[in-house]
Amino acid sequence: MKTSEAVKPLQEYVSVSIAELTESSTNPRKVFDEQRLEELADSIRSKGVLSPLLVRRTNSHFEIVTGARRYRAAQRAGLREVPVRIASLTDEEALETQIVENILRADVHPFEEAQGFRALLDREGAGYTIEKIAAKTGKNAAYIAKRLRLLDLIPSVAEAFNAGHIGVEHALLIAKLAVGVQDKALAHCFDGYYAANDTERSLVPISRLQVWITQNIYLSLKSVPFSKDDETLLPEAESCANCPKRTGFNTLLFSEVREDSCADAACFNRKLDAHIAQRVTKMPNLVMISENYKATGETPILPRRNYVEVVTRKSKKGKEARPEEKLCGHMTPAIHADGVDKGRLVKVCADTTCKIHFGDRQQEEKQRLQWKAEKTAANRKAKETLAFRHRLLADVLKRVTPQFGTEELRMVAQFLLRSLSHELACRLAKRHGLQNPKDVNDWQMAEKARTLYKEADAAALAVLIFEAMLISPAGNTSANKDDDPLANAASLYNVDTKALRAAVAKAEKEKAQKKNKHASRKERTAPKPKTARN
Repeated sequence: MKTSEAVKPLQEYVSVSIAELTESSTNPRKVFDEQRLEELADSIRSKGVLSPLLVRRTNSHFEIVTGARRYRAAQRAGLREVPVRIASLTDEEALETQIVENILRADVHPFEEAQGFRALLDREGAGYTIEKIAAKTGKNAAYIAKRLRLLDLIPSVAEAFNAGHIGVEHALLIAKLAVGVQDKALAHCFDGYYAANDTERSLVPISRLQVWITQNIYLSLKSVPFSKDDETLLPEAESCANCPKRTGFNTLLFSEVREDSCADAACFNRKLDAHIAQRVTKMPNLVMISENYKATGETPILPRRNYVEVVTRKSKKGKEARPEEKLCGHMTPAIHADGVDKGRLVKVCADTTCKIHFGDRQQEEKQRLQWKAEKTAANRKAKETLAFRHRLLADVLKRVTPQFGTEELRMVAQFLLRSLSHELACRLAKRHGLQNPKDVNDWQMAEKARTLYKEADAAALAVLIFEAMLISPAGNTSANKDDDPLANAASLYNVDTKALRAAVAKAEKEKAQKKNKHASRKERTAPKPKTARN
């Protein structure tokens, strides 16, 4: 085992009382495995302490420089004395010895190892670099760089790592990411369910976590619209060319990533926003376009449905050029304000009257309006027919006269009302004004309609019987002329159906004109939406 060259021995293998020893507050080792500590204590009980502790004098005590684990195990074993090696060391020399000795031990936790490397680098005047630490400890530079990256873990991830919930490879992958996404990456370290008879979550393979990070976190720098060498684009951030979060530059840390990418999505998007702002300033006529189809409110950004991106390339041989491959006189420069192409300059046609790029849409809109007009006309016709048939029912009922006695009519009416379906009973209730939505539900309303026979006189009962028989045909807008009970009843009582139909048609037409007039007035007074800047 290597030791620091700063160690200056005074005596070898001196036994010192355990009561005279104190642990050092600067010892990098903070975590002691209880099981391994007990195993070492058992070994010491049978064989004693085979390797002396390295100590230095501090007033009336000896401070343990290296050997805190052996010291604790000796206490458990019940020893009164332990062998030590006394050295004359300054505070700086003791700290360096502790760091180097602990780093060289195989059982030190990677996070403590990283803290030791950082302590060496932070020592003023020591001149330590990653390369010098590599030479002193026998580790390679890439190993040390990755260990140091563990110190960039946010507290929740570092806690999971130190508790053993994730391994060092998982922790290293997460440590390379921006602070804002580390918690999300930690969640993807687990399957999201618990294994049978196991209180610990199931850890996913490192390859699976790597795939998720590559697909969801790393942003390709292959075709970014801004210059990767520009240090003025975002003053608070350095250029991408020398950024340690760029996989193509920091190959020592991102050795597993093949494509040149950015690991800091927040910085990446801030640079895109700054690039867009620069472009808009330099090109006042530049149109900002969005991948979203809905309007973007107050911002002067064209939604996707209001522009066509023109791709000026030749169409394949033998195939007619598509609309987006054709040129027109309305083309204007534009820049993507969002989406995967954010910041990219393109040519667009934003004139919705252009027959080249919006011809298909214009035709679709024409067909839509035609379909809407036809549907409106059909609905109006159906509504007119329905109104006519209910008016016809009302006129028929006016001509009904009783033939049976009152009680006979009441029995017939009771039978018919009880035979009505729920829907027809509700319709009958509405005709008689029994609808009260505030405190009566449909079922109560239908039950009220079925009791109309109880208080009616002979004339009312005769009308009620006809109404119950004809209420269903009254709601049928496509009844067969030759087999229509309502038409037969109208004929029986000599109702002028032609005059009635003309009157209903006139009333419905006046109602539709009034409605259209109100809609036109509302449209004229409505505030106009803001348009995008051209």
